[in-house]
Amino acid sequence: MGKDDMSTIRKVDPNNYDIPKTGSPILHQNLEWYATDDDKVLGVVILDLVDKDYSWVVLTDTPEDTPGYCCVNMAASLRSQDEATRILHLEMLKQWGQMK
Repeated sequence: MGKDDMSTIRKVDPNNYDIPKTGSPILHQNLEWYATDDDKVLGVVILDLVDKDYSWVVLTDTPEDTPGYCCVNMAASLRSQDEATRILHLEMLKQWGQMK
């Protein structure tokens, strides 16, 4: 597998991306944002403040004529932030591989 066949994931500041801010800070908190090296796939780990469990969401870059990102996968009701982050990273890499 060559260098161009793999991407790495890094923490990012969501304010650097065209992402609509939705949801209620009373109900959930975005804990960590991630992106692939080429910024084609983003992910976020979320804490549900009501149920005290974790979720994740994978977003991909929209077509060139449409600004922003769209949700392509998500999961909820995970027991820990570590579990949510681990699964999120796997799903981000899977999605990134499908875009190649």
